[in-house]
Amino acid sequence: MMRSKDLKPSESAKILVIGEDSNLQWSDTATEVAMFADYYFRSFPEDDGERSRNVEARNLFSHIAFVTLNRVKPQEMYITNLCNDQLTPAPKGKRVLITEEYAIKGLSHIEWLLEQYPTIEYVLTMSLQTNYWLQKLGFYGDDKRFIEEAQPRRKGFEDMSAPFYQPVNGKAFESICGNIYDAKNHPVKVIPILAAKDYPLKGRNEELYTEAYEKIRNSFRK
Repeated sequence: MMRSKDLKPSESAKILVIGEDSNLQWSDTATEVAMFADYYFRSFPEDDGERSRNVEARNLFSHIAFVTLNRVKPQEMYITNLCNDQLTPAPKGKRVLITEEYAIKGLSHIEWLLEQYPTIEYVLTMSLQTNYWLQKLGFYGDDKRFIEEAQPRRKGFEDMSAPFYQPVNGKAFESICGNIYDAKNHPVKVIPILAAKDYPLKGRNEELYTEAYEKIRNSFRK
């Protein structure tokens, strides 16, 4: 089974970014490096497929730069996923389901990383499913209502030959975005943010999350 690799910082790490899974979110495409982050450091390719990955990587780093007010260089970011294993693809148009087994494995890796990179000050946690598992498994937060609303609906895993993630309440992320949490076992701040594909904010997301993002950005002004 293929596993995505982490993108390790070339300088002292200040931020850990946690994406969702190695299949991305809506795709059966497996990434060699988490969220195609390595493409950011490559020259712009001519091939269409390679070009789309380069654009995706640039959106990822632009998103982080926006959130942090450009106070963290790309070379100071550690990029990983909650799940780096290639998972069972979801049905078309559905989100890949991370099972508890893989979420526990992913959290163990994250805990290990924070021990290995004590210079990390912030952990940016992307997407609803990632934050659901990180709260449920006790990495940060203790919001029982959020956990109840973000948990997978049963119908998403009744057929494990084609499982998918569909939360009980698709709006659950709105209740945590904009909050700054303390990790329970590490001296780092945990900040839930949208998935890379949702940056820049536009349309409905702009209405829902502009204020939350300003709160996050203000925390980096201090």
